[in-house]
Amino acid sequence: MAEETGWILSNPSGTLRFSLLLKDSNLTYQVTAPSKDGEEAVIVRRSPLGITRKDQDFTHGLSFVSESKIKVIDETYHLLIGKQRDIFNHGIEQTFTFENPNKSKLELVARAYVDGVAFRYRFPGKSKAIYTVTNESTGFIISDSGKAWMLPYAKVDTWAPAYEDEWKNAINIGSSSPDTTGWAFPALFHADDWWIMVTEADASQDFYSAHLEQRCEKGSYRIRMPESDETYGVAPQFPSSTLPWQTPWRTLIIGNSPGVIQESNLVYNLSRSCVLKDISWIRPGRVSWSWWSDGGSPNDYNKLVPFVDLAATMGWEYSLIDLGWHEMKNGNIKQLIDYAKSKGVGIILWYNSGGPHNHVDAWHVGIMDDPIKRKAEMKKLESWGVKGVKVDFMQSDKQYLMKLYEDILRDAAKHHLFVDFHGATIPRGWARTYPNMLTMEAIRGAEQYWDTNFAENAHMFHTIYTFTRNVVGSMDYTPVVFGDAPQKKSHKTTNAHELATSVAFESGLQHFIDTPESYLSQPEYVIDFLKTVPTVWDETKYIDGKPGELSIMARRHEKDWYIAGLNGEVKAKSVSVPLSFLGEGNYECLLITDGKVPRSFEGKTLKVVQNIVLSVNMAERGGFAARIRLKK
Repeated sequence: MAEETGWILSNPSGTLRFSLLLKDSNLTYQVTAPSKDGEEAVIVRRSPLGITRKDQDFTHGLSFVSESKIKVIDETYHLLIGKQRDIFNHGIEQTFTFENPNKSKLELVARAYVDGVAFRYRFPGKSKAIYTVTNESTGFIISDSGKAWMLPYAKVDTWAPAYEDEWKNAINIGSSSPDTTGWAFPALFHADDWWIMVTEADASQDFYSAHLEQRCEKGSYRIRMPESDETYGVAPQFPSSTLPWQTPWRTLIIGNSPGVIQESNLVYNLSRSCVLKDISWIRPGRVSWSWWSDGGSPNDYNKLVPFVDLAATMGWEYSLIDLGWHEMKNGNIKQLIDYAKSKGVGIILWYNSGGPHNHVDAWHVGIMDDPIKRKAEMKKLESWGVKGVKVDFMQSDKQYLMKLYEDILRDAAKHHLFVDFHGATIPRGWARTYPNMLTMEAIRGAEQYWDTNFAENAHMFHTIYTFTRNVVGSMDYTPVVFGDAPQKKSHKTTNAHELATSVAFESGLQHFIDTPESYLSQPEYVIDFLKTVPTVWDETKYIDGKPGELSIMARRHEKDWYIAGLNGEVKAKSVSVPLSFLGEGNYECLLITDGKVPRSFEGKTLKVVQNIVLSVNMAERGGFAARIRLKK
């Protein structure tokens, strides 16, 4: 038996170690942390590595060739959206080169950060020949003694896969997915005092986006390709490219508190820098939206005007016109755009992603998937003064769709249009590369309160979302429902809980889902809160919580702080909220909590300072929101 060869890459603080191991010509890795007694705490157990091309196998028979010098990543970059605008990216990178018995080379690029590790495969060299990957052996072996929060990857149907199934709450690590299609990214684990999120970063048009296999006995999770029947046979399952060629980063966010996960920017740190030369025209913002309360409203000018007026009244930047606007009666879309402009409101227009890769019968006209038609359409929208597009029904993680995402973003940027993707995959760092990508859905959102089980358990799902889906990028949940739309199920969350989602859920476009009548009938302090709540944040702080039970966080916009509290259980709670994140000085706090009945509020203004600890009572399925401003 051959001796084992190993290499260790430690993060800048020495608190996490990525170990690469070669034994019997097989490549594995593990992640450890030094403990107080000098022993290594194993966070990710020895896990398989390897990838197979149609022409070459890189899973067995590997031999070491070389290792690069350690590269220190030390940069600061600016995001237009996210949990933090100015980000310091500091990590360590090293590349290890191996070859198979045919002398074909494979590079394993590894990075280590304070809050996690990541690695990717790279095929070096230059070639105009086309190569195809047919399998990936990468695994993540987590201790099987803990709990997991995971989303089933949906089977292909008219509306899926779109990352909109219901999250599984605190299941045993190693539990199989309910379907053969497996588990989706991101996946969150709590084992042996460690919180571990497994996800993906820097996906590109060169590769597919991955998920995880169905069976994961003893905590062994393995990479799974997109399903073969995605795109209804339009696109191949296997990715192809010339050389050089690299995969996305297989990413592990790691900490001994769920707050490390919630605050992490690792997905952005691993992603490509901005490729757009001019981003001065991109404006995140708040959006009114008529479709949820009246599905037929987008094809009626008279029904849309009140939502434009609502945005103007509230000081929100945009109004979204959803499916049906191309058949508008009582006026036309150009008239509505001009009317909105006169009110200082920008218009966002809905589109089907088009083409044979989806079978959704909703204005399936093949505009966004056709390069010539897409560019002509976007040029027209720019001339009309449209600000952005919502592109729906992507519904696959194959390489074909990864390319379509980037093509849409590039063409939209040329015509000063931002993009919101629905029926889509999860964010994988694209908002750094293409800042005009302001949000993505990939969540079971408030528009689905029509579903009885979701309405009954949304309070619990909300607390999971802040530690999972929203960690990896902007999430177009469409929050803040106070009333009930016709033919929709009643939401069980309290109104204070709903208000808190405007802060708890980060999205570069925050689509407020309810009606003008519902919002404008609330207490004045609630209306004032919704007028001022931002969509971009300079800082995000975890305060307390655990997925499925509670989420309390604070976010800063310039000098103002906003706090969101979500009760994920059907029992009342009293919570303590330390304000130690405040700077020195005297502050005024608007605190909005649950009233005596679920659909009511209680609001009060408090004088607070840094060392104050707020005591807040939360109703079952309840919540609270606060705005804290430095007194002049």
